[in-house]
Amino acid sequence: MVPTGLAFRHPTTKYMKGAYTTLLVLFLLGAIRTNAQQMYLHVGANRSEFLYKDAQGATIEGLHPDVGIALAGGLRRSFRSMVSKWFYTVGLIYARYGMRGTSNDPYRNYLEWRTDHLGADLGVESDLVTLGGSKKNGKGPTLFARLSTSPQIMIKGAQTIGGEVYDLRGVEQFDAPFLFLNGGFGVNYCVSNRTAVVVDYVFGHGMRFPGVTWPDDERLAFRTHTVRIGILVGSANCRYCLSSL
Repeated sequence: MVPTGLAFRHPTTKYMKGAYTTLLVLFLLGAIRTNAQQMYLHVGANRSEFLYKDAQGATIEGLHPDVGIALAGGLRRSFRSMVSKWFYTVGLIYARYGMRGTSNDPYRNYLEWRTDHLGADLGVESDLVTLGGSKKNGKGPTLFARLSTSPQIMIKGAQTIGGEVYDLRGVEQFDAPFLFLNGGFGVNYCVSNRTAVVVDYVFGHGMRFPGVTWPDDERLAFRTHTVRIGILVGSANCRYCLSSL
């Protein structure tokens, strides 16, 4: 996890351009006219851990999970009919992962890793239970479950050791595609005939993309816990918020 032979780099305002670009893409995606039943946009925070082992199988002690931003946006459509309880989702995801801590050697250096990832998000959702609701006011709160897979690449990354900052781009353990497997649950609540507010929790595990070999015996994976709030906006022919399940 400690790169050698990399030039010293100071963080600059360019480091945030990936996040701003992703936000723009998500809003443009929501503005496109499509035949999708619903469009979604989620924003939240994720608590992430880097699961690292060196060539001898040892981990780095003294590190703690960090909290970063998580954004997602895309399209949601039912499998069969306008009132189906099963949906598939296709979208984009941006997330910042990180860890920090203090080294256990006599130097007690401050350690920090932060990476910005961009990827696709392909999921399946199922409505489980709908509480209350009426034909006049529409659906009540609906509990749902979700499974998804998300291939992601690192677009920005930095490592801090004792006040020195290194660029993680080009570091083999980080600069490779990762595949995240995610599962979670949440609640959506229709506030109008076409709009629902969503709150959900997602657990994720990221591993190096299958078929992409490691350059050495070191291993890196990710574990994430994400809480999000978002909106679902239905198209003109969407009857989701008018359904009584």
